[in-house]
This record gives sequence, structure tokens and C-alpha cells, in this order.
Amino acid sequence: MQFIQSLFCWQGFDNRQRFILIVLSSLFFFSTLSTIFSNSILFSAVILLLCSVVCFATTKRRQNDAQFDKKWLMAPTGSLFITGLIIVLLGNGMSYWLLLLPAGLSTLLLTYPSKNNRHYVLGYSGPINLSEFEKTVKKNSSRNSQRVEPTINSIDVTPSNAFSYANNVENSTSTTYRDNTNSNSQNSNKDQGLEFAESLRLTLFSKINTRLTIAVIISFFVLVLFIFALFSDNIEGENLVEEEALPEKSTTFEHKLTLPDNFSIMFNDQKALVVHWQADVVDNNEFWTLGTAIGDKSCKAIEFNNELPIRTLKVSTENNGFYAYFSPLDTKALIKNIAFKNNFALCGYKFSLKGSQAALGKSAFYSPLVEY
Repeated sequence: MQFIQSLFCWQGFDNRQRFILIVLSSLFFFSTLSTIFSNSILFSAVILLLCSVVCFATTKRRQNDAQFDKKWLMAPTGSLFITGLIIVLLGNGMSYWLLLLPAGLSTLLLTYPSKNNRHYVLGYSGPINLSEFEKTVKKNSSRNSQRVEPTINSIDVTPSNAFSYANNVENSTSTTYRDNTNSNSQNSNKDQGLEFAESLRLTLFSKINTRLTIAVIISFFVLVLFIFALFSDNIEGENLVEEEALPEKSTTFEHKLTLPDNFSIMFNDQKALVVHWQADVVDNNEFWTLGTAIGDKSCKAIEFNNELPIRTLKVSTENNGFYAYFSPLDTKALIKNIAFKNNFALCGYKFSLKGSQAALGKSAFYSPLVEY
């Protein structure tokens, strides 16, 4: 619990290692969970907010530790929040490369050294007490470093034993010296790397080079954005071509019955009556739609002689023919009018119903639907 509290502490100090570890963990945590729960924008937004707060807190502690100007305070956090929003709203997995921006700005903050010698526990120094972690680390290290030291009192000092003891002391001393030398060399290399990074930062962001450096960084990200947008358009174009290339699903019809004047009646998979006839027409899928009232107005209703018109739900033109769809509520009225009326008009076409009653009566399916 104390460790979690230290992540949200604003008054403490973070060294370089803890700062970059927290920032990179926040980026990894956000990218992983937002990918897993990509269907939930709200959950991804909450994760983004939590990671941004943690990043903001560690940036504030890094500033306290390095004692530098607060102009950089919002740089990693602001870039993380903005790029995170773009990722959440776009829902495109390819946009995760934008997280390189907050990662780069956070790396820049590593070039600022600590100003004072502080006692760090897990890279943190501040009001939150993390001493229990320090005790655990010391206990484990003490167990691993225990060894039996030779004492002069426990050795029988004979000429041969004395010679052996002198060799052991010499070997132990040389080994300790080599270990200390290697440790100092590693620390020296590490400090030299940090000093080089700091000198590079001072060179790039000097009064003379600041504007040029910022311009180069902005130009780089603009170029990357342009390439990303171009690449995304190409992918969308390929997807559209693939979708257009896919064959349209054909509607299945049942109980098709062709009547004397070369038109047919049938039912679709939604149990709605469909009137079909062949015509020299260009396929445009939807010729008329009741929901939008867009299309050829002559297709909005079927008109029988001496009878009120019945509205169509939609009329489509496919395979050089018309398909007029009606509501299942009007099925009985349509069958009755086709059986007993003389003619009907639909979409500018007029059909005779002579012989329709006999054709319906011969059908085992339609005969029970005719109401006398």
C-alpha cells in the first residue's frame, strides 16, 4: 500500500531509474489494456486518465529531484494524454506508435542530474515511508553475502601453514581489489553515459540551437503523421476494393408461383410477400424505400382496380428485374386482390389478373390463403 501511495506522491523525489521505469510501465500498461478492451471506450479512457496521473506525479518528483524549470512539467503527461485520446477515439492499433512522443520527452528528462545526495528507497525519497522495502533488500543481501572469514587464531601457524595463509590473504586482497575496480569502472561508465546525455541536451537546447532543435522534432513528427495518414488511406482503399469484390448475398425466396401475365409472387426469409417481374432495368439495389421515401414515387404502392392501394416496404432492381416487398400484415389482402381483381399497377407497369384465381387455386400453398 505504501508503494502505491508513493506513485501518486507529489512532494517526494524520484531518481532517474525510477522515473523512466514508471513512465515506460504506464505506457505499456495503457497500450496493453486499451488493446484488450478496445471495444470499451470508457474503460480505455479511465486507464488513460490513471496512467496520465501516475506519469504526472513522477514527472513532478523528477523535477523536485533535479530542481529544474517547471516548463517541462506537462510535456510527458500532456503528450501521453493527447496521444492516448487519439488512440482511444480512433480505435486503430497502428496509432500506438504515437506513444513514442511521450517516451521521447521522458527520455529527455533523464539528462537532468540529481542536485542533492538523498537516501533513496526503490528510487524514491519523500514523505511516504518505504523503509520496510529497504529492510527486506538488506536482509536478502546480507544472507547472500555471508561467508566465513579466516582468523589467525584458528590456524596452526607452522612454516607450511604460514606460507599457505599468506597466499590466501594475498589472493583475497587481489580479488577484493579487482571487484572494487570493476565496480568503480561500471559506475564510471554509467556516469559518463549520463554526462554525455546531459552535454548533448545542453548542446541541442542551448540558446542558439533551441529553435532549430524544436523545428527538427516538429518536422519529424509531421512527416511521420503524413506517412501514417497516407498508409491508412491505402489500407482503407484496399479494404473497400476487397469489399466491393465480394459477391453480394443473394436473397432466398420460397413458394414462387408464376401467374399468367408473366409476374411472380413468392415469400422471402422474413415471411413477407414479394412481387417479381422481369424488365430491362439497370441494377441499383434499392429503387424505392418506404423508410426514407427516396426513389421512384410510382413504386410506393400497388394499386388494384376499385381497391385502396397497399404500400410497399421497398422495391429493388436486381438481375434485370423488379422485386417489390410488402409487409406480412398485408399478405392476406394482397392474395385476395390478386385472386379476385382484374388488374394492378406498380412502378409504371400494369398487369392483368385474368386466370390468377385458377393459378392460386391449383397451388397447395396459396390455395388455403385465398379468402372467399
